[in-house]
Amino acid sequence: MLFVSAVAAAVVTAQDPTEADLHAASGGRAVRVRSAAHGPRRVEDIPLEVYVARVLAGEGEPRAPEAAQEALAIAIRTFAAANLGRHRRDGFDLCDTTHCQVLRPSSAASRRAALASAGELLVYSGRPAEVFYSASCGGRSEEAARVWPGAIDHPYLVSVDDDVHGSETPWVVEVPVARVERALRRAGFAGSLRDIGIDQRSASGRVTRLRVSGLRPDTVTGEDFRAAVGARELRSTAFRVERVGRGFRFTGRGYGHGVGLCVVGAGRRAARGESATRILAHYYPGVSIQPWAPLFAGVPEPSSVDRVARRARDEIAAALGITSPPNVTVDVHESLDSFRQATGRPWWVGASVSGTTIELAPLPVLQQGDGVEASIRRGVAEALVAGALSDRSAWIRVGAARYFSAVTRQRTALRGPCPTDAELTMAVSASAQREAEQRAESCFAEALQRTGDWRRVRRIK
Repeated sequence: MLFVSAVAAAVVTAQDPTEADLHAASGGRAVRVRSAAHGPRRVEDIPLEVYVARVLAGEGEPRAPEAAQEALAIAIRTFAAANLGRHRRDGFDLCDTTHCQVLRPSSAASRRAALASAGELLVYSGRPAEVFYSASCGGRSEEAARVWPGAIDHPYLVSVDDDVHGSETPWVVEVPVARVERALRRAGFAGSLRDIGIDQRSASGRVTRLRVSGLRPDTVTGEDFRAAVGARELRSTAFRVERVGRGFRFTGRGYGHGVGLCVVGAGRRAARGESATRILAHYYPGVSIQPWAPLFAGVPEPSSVDRVARRARDEIAAALGITSPPNVTVDVHESLDSFRQATGRPWWVGASVSGTTIELAPLPVLQQGDGVEASIRRGVAEALVAGALSDRSAWIRVGAARYFSAVTRQRTALRGPCPTDAELTMAVSASAQREAEQRAESCFAEALQRTGDWRRVRRIK
């Protein structure tokens, strides 16, 4: 557990503080981190300010002015406080990859910045703010909801001009058609890629939706496309695309998603004399800097949810003809942001399954959709069939979950081809997700009628 509070003034004032100094400044508070560098099971309790200094060394510019270093240190500490317990089901708070925050050995500069800002957080409405930062916004930052569909539109995660990027040269990368097609096929698309076109941009100029002619589905969000092709090549979604010979030429600006503090921009603002406070106010308007003890992550599971899950587990296991597993864990998230960060899925999915753990969106959100019970039952059903169907297409697992979770089973007419994996995992809207899931259920029902055994369903028609 992590507590953050004001740090006493009697801290070491040496020019180059050590990690022992930061340990003392942490006041016994620590972050439990799993380090991929030391194997998948290495978990370490890192004193809070040591953690901040190490992340700053991994995420920041090593030669940035002190004001920029301190601004990013506060953002790093705030991210940790707001995301405490992000990996609680795995026994730790945060990982050391880009999914959370990257750590490197601390430097003298990063230790100075951590100590200078020790205990300070960005706070909004009495809670640690939900903050993000990226390497370079390329001249204009982005709204969070434009990058992660379904994310809450926090008033401090808006698109703002950043007037310190005027001298930057656009990046250019050419990618062969065959490589783009292979990347999208790995992401679950089907067909042969003919062309790429930009369907939609955000107000900041970033690509929010592309059309990939010849593939199914034929649309993809900008961030999903970038992730599939490779974030190192497509540095951001602020690009234009043109066909050149046997490939596509992408010309763009910036590096990263562009939400929140811009590391490059912060360094240039500090170089022209802006303070850490002013830098943070620019990138996160309306957020204040305060000492803060964050609320613990996680929401107690309501007894009604537990009862529904237990009943669903037993009923669906009986319908599947399998032994009911002793434990199915249901985590109910208190906010959409918490659900999205834990699962990487948009709000309209409702439930996300990993092993026998089911992550649920907030109950009021589920109630406005298909209902809390229906969402729980589908999550439980997917958890029960996942092991036997782990080597199958996504439509089989999703279709089976919908089919066996239904309280009353009604056969629905097939409305189209069985959905590709991408249609189920990378849907661009709630309606697209719903339609793909309905087709998955219809496909599964038809296949089950032919095979007579849900374990034998394999083939797309």
